[in-house]
Amino acid sequence: MAYDLLIRGGHVLDPGQNLDGQLDIAISDGKIAAIGPDIPTSEASRTIQVKGANRYVVPGLIDIHTHVAYGAQTPGVGMSCVNPDVCGVQSGVTTVLDCGSVGVANIGVFRFHILPRTRTRVVVFLNVGSFAHTMPGASDINRLEEIDARAIGGCVQANPGLIQGLKLRMVGPVVAEQGEEVIRRCAEIAREHKLPLMVHIGNTGGDPVRMKELTRQLLNTFQEGDILTHLCTPRPGAVTDPANGTLQEVDEARARGVVLDPALGMGNFGIDVARRQADMGLHPDTVSSDVTLGGRSRGVGLLDSMSKFLSIGYSLPAVVRMASCGAARAIGMQDELGALAVGRTADVSIVDVVSGKWKFVDTMQVQFTGDKMLTPVQTIRAGEMFSPDWGPYQWGWLPEEA
Repeated sequence: MAYDLLIRGGHVLDPGQNLDGQLDIAISDGKIAAIGPDIPTSEASRTIQVKGANRYVVPGLIDIHTHVAYGAQTPGVGMSCVNPDVCGVQSGVTTVLDCGSVGVANIGVFRFHILPRTRTRVVVFLNVGSFAHTMPGASDINRLEEIDARAIGGCVQANPGLIQGLKLRMVGPVVAEQGEEVIRRCAEIAREHKLPLMVHIGNTGGDPVRMKELTRQLLNTFQEGDILTHLCTPRPGAVTDPANGTLQEVDEARARGVVLDPALGMGNFGIDVARRQADMGLHPDTVSSDVTLGGRSRGVGLLDSMSKFLSIGYSLPAVVRMASCGAARAIGMQDELGALAVGRTADVSIVDVVSGKWKFVDTMQVQFTGDKMLTPVQTIRAGEMFSPDWGPYQWGWLPEEA
């Protein structure tokens, strides 16, 4: 047999490669060996026959904002993280980025406990706060000294290749009082180690005027490859508001190569904000979930987030692009991920587009509807097949009908 696995007869949709039609994909030794029409089943040991007009074969989906430091926090104390395979290969997603769930105090949980056990590819961003989400309270930084440049440097040096970026959340009293210094320190550390800096905007309970000032400074500080996450937040510190439109600094930052990521989750997605941004032509570069253990049980996930953007009017190719080649480019892995190409690792997602009238809810508890919902059918990670789990709702993958 020439191939280990053949994905046959599916509608292949890879916007980054301009693939949009019925093609077969052959896999050998964990890599894509051939793409083309009518590859004989006799040449493969196993065949997945893809059937259905609304079933698509897409590049392995990438979620660049998750919290998967599973077991790194004490239940009832820190923010609970989800098992990476639950929101990864069991949810139609082949790569997840842990977005600063832990700081230098316990980043070792990834290297020694999580990565050896998970089948999903996990990219790790280190929280600039030493204890991050593992302690009580909403803030990652409770004292300025917790942004410990020396400790972060030692951590990066002692764990080569583990830490792919840094994460800052612009929330809490220290940020409100000393936000300029927080931004300066974090940017300085990121530049020293040549790492991208991802920053959460949207501060529940923050002063709108003060948070807007800090968001402006942040955008002016950002360099190419840095990531602004929670683009569509309705919270103080947002980049758009009904009265004043979009901050000028957003366009300037994007022109410098800054990535705009929505990271919907439960806490930082406003449907009216997202619609207004779409009308203004402010489109995100990526789409991500901000999934946690609690959010996972309430519908939060990458496919759910993509479906919400479909409800706004984004096309299926657009949301697939954001979750494949767009996401790969955002994390500097465009030469490895986000495309169905011969020679690449065989990361493939097979998904259904289910028509209906589906009910969604945003951060402000505003209900809205969509007529399409994405659900996983099969995930192939490095040539290995994974079936979906039960799903993020108590009854499975589809939200309530409106």
